[in-house]
Amino acid sequence: MMAVVLAAIGLFQASSAQNEIAFNNRHTSNVDTKGMDFDHRMPIVTGDIQRTIDSGMHIENIYNLDLNTKTFWAEGWYWIKWRPEIQKIIEADKVPLNQVLEFTNEIVSVDNLLEPETTEPVKLDDGRLYQLFRFSAQFFVNDLNLAGFPFYGMNLHLVMETRPDDLSCYEGGTPCVTLMPEYNITNTLIGQYADINGYDMVGSSVKTFLHQYNTNFGIGKPSAFSSIDYGIVYKTNFFSAFGEYVLPLLVIIGIVLASPSLPGSLGDVRLAIPTTALLTQIFLQQSYRADLPPLSYITFLDLFYIYAYLISILSFLLFCWGSVYYNNATEGGELLAQQHIDSIDWKFQLVALVSLALLVPLAFVLF
Repeated sequence: MMAVVLAAIGLFQASSAQNEIAFNNRHTSNVDTKGMDFDHRMPIVTGDIQRTIDSGMHIENIYNLDLNTKTFWAEGWYWIKWRPEIQKIIEADKVPLNQVLEFTNEIVSVDNLLEPETTEPVKLDDGRLYQLFRFSAQFFVNDLNLAGFPFYGMNLHLVMETRPDDLSCYEGGTPCVTLMPEYNITNTLIGQYADINGYDMVGSSVKTFLHQYNTNFGIGKPSAFSSIDYGIVYKTNFFSAFGEYVLPLLVIIGIVLASPSLPGSLGDVRLAIPTTALLTQIFLQQSYRADLPPLSYITFLDLFYIYAYLISILSFLLFCWGSVYYNNATEGGELLAQQHIDSIDWKFQLVALVSLALLVPLAFVLF
C-alpha cells in the first residue's frame, strides 16, 4: 500500500515538473537578451573645462548594513563647484541646486534627507560657485559578491550623476558636461563613524565613468550622464567570521569523524550521532542563509556543508551496515565481527580526513 502511495506521489510530482518546464519554455522561448549585455559604464569624456562640475564627498557614518536586502544607510556631505557656463544652464532651466546631481543607487524613502548647508551658493575667488549639501539616505549594493562567504570583501558605494537633461550627453549634441572628483578626495572620503562591526575597513575608491543609458526614454537619441562612484571597501574579519560560521560546523564534522571510533557493538549509539549531526547541520545552514539574499551560486561555506552532509550520510550508512553485520555474527564470532567493523571504520575515517584536508585548499582556490 505504501509503495502505491509513493508511486502516485512520484507520478504527480513528475507531471507537475513537466508542466512547469513547459510553462517556462513558453515564456522564455521568445525573449530578447540583447539588453542584458549592454555596457552601461563607458569611459569618461573630458572636454571643455568650462562645462565641468567639480564634486567631493565626505561619508561620516555608515550603518544598518543588511546583506539580505543588499542595503545600507549612509550619512555625510557632498559639495559641488561649477563655472559660469554651468550657471547659465541652471538659471535658464531653473534647476534647483539639490537636483543638479542625484544618487543613482539611492532607495527612495520618506526618511531620506538632502538639504543645503547654506541658502545661497558661495562665490569662490576663482569665479566658481560652491554649494555644500548634507545627506542621509538608504542605498542599494548591486554588485555584492558573496561567493566567498564568510570570507569576502565588499564595496559600499554611493553613485552620483548629473541629473538635468541639459547636463547630459547626446550623440552629435553639445559637448558633455563632465563631473569630476576633486584632487585627493580619496584621502578625505572616510569619516569618523564609517566602521562596521565584524568588518575590517580596507580603504576608499573613487571612479569616474559615463553612464550610458540604452534607452531614449521614448524620444530623441539615447543619452549619457557623467557619473562618480564613491566607495568604501570592507572585508570580513577572518577570526570573527571563522568563529561565528566555520568553527561550529567543524565541531560537528569532528564529532561525526570521531564516532566510528566507538565499538561496533554500540550500534544504537553510533546510529544516533550522524542523524543528530544532520539535523544540526540543516539548522545551522538555514540560519546563516537567512541573513543572505537568494544566491544563484554556492558559497565557500556551502562547500563545507555539502562535505558535512556527505560524511554524515555515509557514516549513517556505514553504521547501519556495521549494526547488521554485528547482529548477524555467529555465537562466539562477535569479537571477529567487531574487529572487521573497526577496520572498515578506520579506513572510512582516514579517507574522510584526507578528503577534508584536500577540500580546504581547494575551497580557497575556487573562492
